Amino acid sequence: MSSLNLNQISIANSSSLTPEDLSKARLQNQILEDRLGSAKVGRFLEDTRLRRHLTYIFAFIIFLWLAAVVSILYFNDNLLHLNLSENVLITLLTTSSVNVIGMMLIILKNLFPKHLNEEE
Repeated sequence: MSSLNLNQISIANSSSLTPEDLSKARLQNQILEDRLGSAKVGRFLEDTRLRRHLTYIFAFIIFLWLAAVVSILYFNDNLLHLNLSENVLITLLTTSSVNVIGMMLIILKNLFPKHLNEEE
C-alpha cells in the first residue's frame, strides 16, 4: 500500500479541481446523505417496533400483576383462607398501585419522549 502524504493537500491545490471532480464529489456526498437518511428511517422503524413489543409486554405484566392482587384479595377469606391482616392487604394494594402507575409512566415516557430541542 502506498502512504498518503497529507501535507500535499492545500488550498493552493484546489485550483487544479475540475468540474468533473466537483460533480463526483457532489454525487458521493448525495450517496452518503441518502445512506444516512435510510439508516435513520431504519432505526426509527426498529425503535417503533421495539416500543410496540415492550408496550404489549408491560401491559401483559400489569394485567397479571393486578389479577394476582385481585385474586389474593378475593381469596383471602373465601377459598384459600389466607387470613392476611388488614395491614398486609393495605400494603399490597398500595405497592400494587405504585407499581402499576410507575410502569405506565415508564411506558408513556418511552413512547412519547421529550426531545432536548423542544421548547417547553
